[in-house]
Amino acid sequence: MSDTTGVRHRFGIATGSWPERDDWPAAIARATQESWRVVELTAITVPRLTSLLRDLPNGALDGFDRVSLHAPVLFETSASAWAHELTWLAREHDVILHPDVYRDEAWLESLGPRAVFENMDAVKSFGRDVADLRGVFERFPAAGFCLDVAHVWTNDRTLALGHELLDAFGERLRQLHVSGIEPDGRHRETTAADLELYEPLLGRCSQVPWVLEAELVDRTPEPGSS
Repeated sequence: MSDTTGVRHRFGIATGSWPERDDWPAAIARATQESWRVVELTAITVPRLTSLLRDLPNGALDGFDRVSLHAPVLFETSASAWAHELTWLAREHDVILHPDVYRDEAWLESLGPRAVFENMDAVKSFGRDVADLRGVFERFPAAGFCLDVAHVWTNDRTLALGHELLDAFGERLRQLHVSGIEPDGRHRETTAADLELYEPLLGRCSQVPWVLEAELVDRTPEPGSS
């Protein structure tokens, strides 16, 4: 990250944005060394969740102001096989969930407000708009909402969809996901231009953490460069 001034006071970081994403002790050590106060544990695969449960040292997360866990999105069997582990982790931390994967998992009711559903990108067939998410929240009325502003952009370049989601679910808002993104949903480094584009949505969400799912870099050309 080349432009760090004040960043950690405005943002949190997702461990999935780093090369250390598969090494939990190293990822947490980096977050601590870089003075991040909010961290999301990106356990989006079953092996990462398994290693998190196995390898994370006791007390490693005590120094952060807020910790959330991004639940796995791909399973060889089913999400229900990991109900016990995710429920155990949710005793202390919010669990970020993809609605297309978890909408039919009745055991999520036991997570109560620790279950947090995020809106999906244009590649997904469900979970992208107000109608989809309204059905999810009717099923899980205590659940929270994570606004992924980059996912909004893949669906609607005007970002009007983001305002619709905030109008409908703003009272449930727990955090944001912020990143650069390609039209096909591939995340890339976050730039100042991305933040400027997202500003209308960011400005409505100052009360919750903004979690970077891809590191923030300064792509401003150097003086005299072509």
